[in-house]
Amino acid sequence: MHIARCVKNGENMKKMTVFLVLFVLIASLCFGAGRADQARPEDFPTKPVQLIVPWPAGGRTDLNARLFASAASAYLGQPMVVINREGGASMIGGEFVARAAPDGYTLIAMTPGTNILPPLFRGAPYGALDFDAIGQIGSSTMIMASNPNRPWRTIEELIDYARRNPNQVTYSCITLTAPMMAFLMWADRAGVQLRHVPVNNDAQAVEQVLGGHVDIVMSSSVAPVFSHVNTGTLNALMVFSEERDNTLPDVPTAVELGFDVVVSPFTGIAGPRGMPVIVLERLRSVFNQVMENEEFARAIINSGENFDPRPGDEFFQIWQTNYDAFSDIVNRMGLGQQ
Repeated sequence: MHIARCVKNGENMKKMTVFLVLFVLIASLCFGAGRADQARPEDFPTKPVQLIVPWPAGGRTDLNARLFASAASAYLGQPMVVINREGGASMIGGEFVARAAPDGYTLIAMTPGTNILPPLFRGAPYGALDFDAIGQIGSSTMIMASNPNRPWRTIEELIDYARRNPNQVTYSCITLTAPMMAFLMWADRAGVQLRHVPVNNDAQAVEQVLGGHVDIVMSSSVAPVFSHVNTGTLNALMVFSEERDNTLPDVPTAVELGFDVVVSPFTGIAGPRGMPVIVLERLRSVFNQVMENEEFARAIINSGENFDPRPGDEFFQIWQTNYDAFSDIVNRMGLGQQ
């Protein structure tokens, strides 16, 4: 009888174990189904969206991102929270977003310094096009200006002088950035060789020229230059935008002067590549609503940015065009990965 009871108890234990296993499996399936139902793309968004800024707080990109996030939250139905993930010349933030789940909850404030230049020069762990473009907010007008005491007043006179004095004319800008790429593209088309003097920011480049230490400043924006142009302490030579800048309407574009170089550093919004179509469309719809907000547009303009909204597909094409143009000049000049 003792043996029979043991056998019977053993059978009961086996039945209980099977029952528990089945219960756990069923519960897991139900719970998983519930979670999947909650995370359906068509329900997006069901929680806050984080907007990664790969640059320090307080800069131009950070300011534009915070203005956008504040406006977008009202249309999104969920808060959009700005998070600064700086470092590695913006690659830390870029990699974080490129590797994030493509569910729409992790976005990035995109500039050429994050998705165009790091893959060219710094061996970024992601490609220039490894993101889904949501839209461009604005762009900046790059400008070339010189010390007014130099023996030229126009681009034509500068080219003539530089050809007669190769590598004698100096220019200052941040190394391996959009301004430097635009300058090299122009110099290549103009057939001149100038000597680069590296600096850490546009303000330093302006100071170098004002002090007479460098001949030319290549600035990523007209903001640190236009007051000096207006007072005559800098001589504006040309801008690299599609059209003349409203703050300096008398300064011609490179295209007007016969050089097919158009480079306007952009600021926009993007996400990890591969987001569901319905999520990407929702984000682009919210983006369009923000761009139509007059208060937002005024805030961007007041920040010194050119309000230049572009839809997602067009924004992506700008990436492609910039990357191809920069790659061409980098390869032909042997700059390679630095």
